[in-house]
Amino acid sequence: MFRRILILSLLALAACNRAPEKPHVILISIDTLRSDRATTPNIAALAADGITFERAFAHVPLTLPSHASIFTGLLPARHGVRDNAGYVLDAKTPTIASLLRERGYATGGAVSAYVLRKSTNAGSGFESWDDEIPFIEGAPMGNLARSGDRTVDVMTRWMHAQASQPFFAFVHLFEPHAPYEPTYDADVLAADRHLGTLLQSLRDAKLYDDALIVLLSDHGEGLGDHGEQEHGVLLYREALQVPLIVKLPRNERRGTRVTRTVQLVDVLPTIAALTGASAPKTDGVSLLDDDAPERAVFSETLYPRIHLGWSDLRSVISWPHHLIDGPRPELYDMARDPRETRDLREADRRAYARLRTALAAAPSTDAAAPRVDPEEARKLAALGYLTAQAPAARSDLNPREHLGDLNALKEVTMLMSSREYGKAAALIETLLARNPGWSDLRDDLGVAYRQMGDLPRAEKAYRDAIAATPELAPGFALSLAGVLLDRGALDDAERHARLALKTNPEGAHELLAHVAMRRNDPDAALAEARLSGNEFLLATIHMMRGEARDALPLLQRIHDRGGPLPRGYYVLAGDVFLRLGRPQQARIAFERAVQIHPDDPLPRERLRMLR
Repeated sequence: MFRRILILSLLALAACNRAPEKPHVILISIDTLRSDRATTPNIAALAADGITFERAFAHVPLTLPSHASIFTGLLPARHGVRDNAGYVLDAKTPTIASLLRERGYATGGAVSAYVLRKSTNAGSGFESWDDEIPFIEGAPMGNLARSGDRTVDVMTRWMHAQASQPFFAFVHLFEPHAPYEPTYDADVLAADRHLGTLLQSLRDAKLYDDALIVLLSDHGEGLGDHGEQEHGVLLYREALQVPLIVKLPRNERRGTRVTRTVQLVDVLPTIAALTGASAPKTDGVSLLDDDAPERAVFSETLYPRIHLGWSDLRSVISWPHHLIDGPRPELYDMARDPRETRDLREADRRAYARLRTALAAAPSTDAAAPRVDPEEARKLAALGYLTAQAPAARSDLNPREHLGDLNALKEVTMLMSSREYGKAAALIETLLARNPGWSDLRDDLGVAYRQMGDLPRAEKAYRDAIAATPELAPGFALSLAGVLLDRGALDDAERHARLALKTNPEGAHELLAHVAMRRNDPDAALAEARLSGNEFLLATIHMMRGEARDALPLLQRIHDRGGPLPRGYYVLAGDVFLRLGRPQQARIAFERAVQIHPDDPLPRERLRMLR
């Protein structure tokens, strides 16, 4: 009898310590975090509770395609998302979220960067996807972001609401991404604080111990190594090696460190294995398969070709060797030369041949830029931009050898920031003469001329950009639509805005709302504003329609959310209060507007009206 009681007691104890069949899953992505910088307090604390993979690598140093690989377990050549612009993930592709939804999980995500907005299908498979980041016409995509504390707050509330059932939560932090505030390392610490807030909320809610938590980054950052300050152009170790930590339920294998080479496509098979989800065929294997052999890691960047008119690059890592293939291939031994300073292509011909063979066996990595959608091609042809789709331009310009021009972009940024638009435009024209395929520069040129008030040149810059890179037409067309709106060419502005409806519906509907306002069509403006999701614009249109009571709750929501308020917020709020017969609140709003924008005459005029 005693023996039977002892066995039953041991079984009960084992059941108490067993990981749940359907653990909560939290996937945390800290954008642009180099593996050698992932040593901050909260990251270190999570690592102490989990498994650290010391040699984890990304497949592309860009946010959208890298997250597509994380979510699908597929290399970029297979899931088809090859750049941040011009690509959309096929919604039919299985993702971690769709697999876990089939398993009975609630699925929710919140992102801190516009590049992962819903219209890219980055949130494919998620029931809830919070991407409330306003689109600002003309702003660089990297500047369209929100603070990680707001993202963490959104997901914390969502997780607590779902705690009674298994859930999959994805949290994306953007702080280490440029522009830094004020330095890269300061931003890493900021991201770490947001992580600490998230993890503490899980502990407080008694969710931490039984949860499966995966922390990673989508890619690294150059920080001047090999001449690249940021990322996207080169494929050296600093851009590809990422932190990867897996905390198992009940902190199993606590404090373990794994030295074999792993990759971001391994995340989906790992989560599927630990949750009992049925996984499709992927390019990865479970991170917990300790018997998995060393595998080659394939990476690519098409950014230099699509955006700069230079050569694309591919790479393969077969530990310890790393081959970077381009106009001038390079070979490194990362074990003996971790900073990749000694090219061994000539000295180690055997390793070079072996990795060339491995790279040739990689999934198809056609370096063509995104194809123009047939329907979009017809629209472009109707607007006079192209009569047939030409193949993407090829180039043999080695990106590393042209980084000097890329570094000159910093001077352009400084001139634009200091509002020296004439000097910026002149420098851009010089850079374009040397790099005619540099599409991003054409966008900057359009912004510079528009800020100078030279609308004809701004229009030409955007039209030239569409003609030169029709595969990126939607982004340029939306910027052009803004210029055409300024020029009063409303029909042309509408046609160009509609080109962006598929890839940037929020921005396109916002501009179409402005077109309708200029046409004095408040009903159409209201409909477009609702589709844009821009609550400030919606409040403005309600005021145009004399609907102050509908505008007020929108303004209140904007204020309560925190963060920067739209320019003109307090003037509009004052007008709303005046219309509602609340002159004292109107006065306070106008006085606040004067404090924020002392050079703006409008709030002073409103205050004079109140005297």
